[in-house]
Amino acid sequence: MSAHLRERVEAEANRMLRDRVERLRRALEEVLAAAGEPMSFPLTPGEWGAAGGAAQMQVLRDAVDSISRRESQREILSSLIDAAAAIFPRAAVFILKGGTLSGWAGLGFLGEGGFRSEQIGRISLSATGGHILARAASAGGPTRAGDHGPGQEVLAALGGVVPGDACAVPVLVRGRPVAVLYGDTGTSPERGDPLALEVVARIAGLAMERLAAPQRLDRAGAIEAPQGGVAKSAHRTSHPAPPAPPEEAELQAILADLGGNTRTPAADDGLSEEELHRQADARRFANLLVSELLLYHEPAVIQGRKHRDLSIRLRKEIERSRQAFVARFPALGSAPTDYFRQELVRLLAQGDSALLGN
Repeated sequence: MSAHLRERVEAEANRMLRDRVERLRRALEEVLAAAGEPMSFPLTPGEWGAAGGAAQMQVLRDAVDSISRRESQREILSSLIDAAAAIFPRAAVFILKGGTLSGWAGLGFLGEGGFRSEQIGRISLSATGGHILARAASAGGPTRAGDHGPGQEVLAALGGVVPGDACAVPVLVRGRPVAVLYGDTGTSPERGDPLALEVVARIAGLAMERLAAPQRLDRAGAIEAPQGGVAKSAHRTSHPAPPAPPEEAELQAILADLGGNTRTPAADDGLSEEELHRQADARRFANLLVSELLLYHEPAVIQGRKHRDLSIRLRKEIERSRQAFVARFPALGSAPTDYFRQELVRLLAQGDSALLGN
């Protein structure tokens, strides 16, 4: 990468960081204005239908922000499932390869009909037929279950429970489906929101397009090979085999990256409703604390990311925030899931734990 291009990239990154800080500032003002109210975000599965319009919009905003920051296809789909599980009590992603829809991961399947979330990876369904997943993939748009449910194939694969509501939305890259996002209500009386499910699926598709790296023609007329590959002159007189179209190359790269179910089983599965709310509050408070670090220490954050030593530059501030988290949620301070650490990596280090420098 040339020095001029590197400067432009850094300038754009700084601009995006300033924009994000401004959004955080406004969000924090709203949070502080309602400091006396109990925290309730992110929503736990099944709460969407009971939440008000403002609450639902905040969930969507957080979901869009989370998905758009991810740096791999797997991370994008993991964030997508997290968002979908707040919109529908049960959610899953299926990868479309050839004529098969393969289960990738899911949340909210708690043993109804003997089926749990960790079993999603064992499912393989035909991408053709009348079931809801196949119809969504072929239509290229959201598909809602009819009076008879999502289809016998899907019902049998997910434990036989007939949900009151179900929806499937394709995740599109360059207008072509690479995955299908599925959500249903299971045995819950709550209703889901197909429009919200479509919004997060579209954002995930756009995020995947951003990460895809087809070969590009640079200003000098050379093909810029991704991932440090060897660049070849566009004026070469030989006649190599024609490359795959850029859209097809992107799709193949994405599908290769998504091979296999690499998401670990959901830690939330099997917890009581009270514990789910408590952990949701803990995640929200950790997010607030780290957002404050990002808001009030922008110069140090920029330099810490550049020099990969965020924990050193912000040692006192990070420790003060961690103490505040432990004081509010003492039982979670030493739990296997360190929500404060997760938010440090996700927000402060932009998903790259190496930038923390510890």
